[in-house]
Amino acid sequence: MRGVFICAFYRMKYLRHLSFLCLLSSVLCPLIPAHADSTPHTLATATAQLQARDYAAVQSTLAPLLAMPEPHLEALFLDGMRALETGDTAAAITRFRAMLTRDPKLIRPRLELARALVLSGDRQAARYHYEQVLGAGLPEPVARNVYRQLSGIREREPSLRMTLELTSDSNPAQVTAAKSVMIGGRPYTLNTTTPDGAVYGLRATADAHLPLPSDPRWYARFYGEATEYPRSHLDALYGQVSAGKRFALGQHSVALETGGHRTTYQGNAQSEGGLLRATRFYRLSPQWALTAEAQAKTYRYARLRYLNGKNYSLGLTAVYVPQPSQRWELGAGLSDYTAAEAAYSYIQPSMTARFAQEWPGGWITGGRLSVQTARYAAPDVFFGVTRRDKEARAEFDVKNRKLNWWSFTPQAVIGYVKRDSSLALYQFDRFYIRIGLTREF
Repeated sequence: MRGVFICAFYRMKYLRHLSFLCLLSSVLCPLIPAHADSTPHTLATATAQLQARDYAAVQSTLAPLLAMPEPHLEALFLDGMRALETGDTAAAITRFRAMLTRDPKLIRPRLELARALVLSGDRQAARYHYEQVLGAGLPEPVARNVYRQLSGIREREPSLRMTLELTSDSNPAQVTAAKSVMIGGRPYTLNTTTPDGAVYGLRATADAHLPLPSDPRWYARFYGEATEYPRSHLDALYGQVSAGKRFALGQHSVALETGGHRTTYQGNAQSEGGLLRATRFYRLSPQWALTAEAQAKTYRYARLRYLNGKNYSLGLTAVYVPQPSQRWELGAGLSDYTAAEAAYSYIQPSMTARFAQEWPGGWITGGRLSVQTARYAAPDVFFGVTRRDKEARAEFDVKNRKLNWWSFTPQAVIGYVKRDSSLALYQFDRFYIRIGLTREF
């Protein structure tokens, strides 16, 4: 009898616990996402539908996953592929960029993003992503296809790169901070002064490459740069137009071009002349690319005739992509200017290094350091001293790929320049900030 009582007691206790658990589950179950356990099945269903080209079904199947605050990466990829296959390149670009925003080391989404950018006409951005993905150590067939795409963009496809920036510059005219200079052994006080505060203005650049449709080996190229400041006292405009022919040599190429250039300052013509340029592109490995350039320019000054002369320059730029989220650009150059008067002739070697890093969250940061020296051929006619310059520049830039306006990405650049010279008149330093839009990414 006692045993029956104990069994009945524990049975009643078990039923009370069971009732409590049922009540608790009825409260908590609605708080658990119903699709949590069904995500793999949903993704598998969408994959099969994509393979069957049932794009409407893919969109419907993925809708619950895409509506989540942070959609599953595979759902973003499948919907991006659906959009790409149906010709909706804008939606595809949005999906693939969202994936890279969360993980910039992803390979396949970067490849598909580059393909979508090519189809949308944004070839410069596509070129960047194709170059970056080579740092991942792709299989040989995939790498060959990327080389082919890059060759097509570089040599056969028209492209346009643009920037528009608001600038804040502490010393845009590069006015010396020196109070006096020595002429003939006597000190003379300078009446030029640096601005009391920052000077604000606008800066715009454009770089266009236009192959001939009937024969893309022939092309025209335009580069322009303009700065606008209040009261036009520092306005400048530079333009360069050329035409040339490119010769393909497998993964390498050689380009020869000729044209002219012109500079205006404060609304008046400053200089003009012709140019010849030869460029050789080398693909050393998937991670390394090298560009060598030789250029000759003539300068004719409307008023400063003693500056008339010829400039010969050599440049070498190496691009190294150790992984898809990193990029190095290393450069070296040598410029030789021969002016009508020897005091204004110089030799100028230079070096540049730039590093860029992509971060989770869509952030892209970059830093650039450059140094150059100039050694003039003869003493200055006024100061009796041969000029020697040393100039250093440091820049930091930041952008975020999540921010996009008409295919332009906002970008901020902070920079500092300092020049030391054997002639105090040419010494200066300046600090600047540029905030604007770029079409590079």
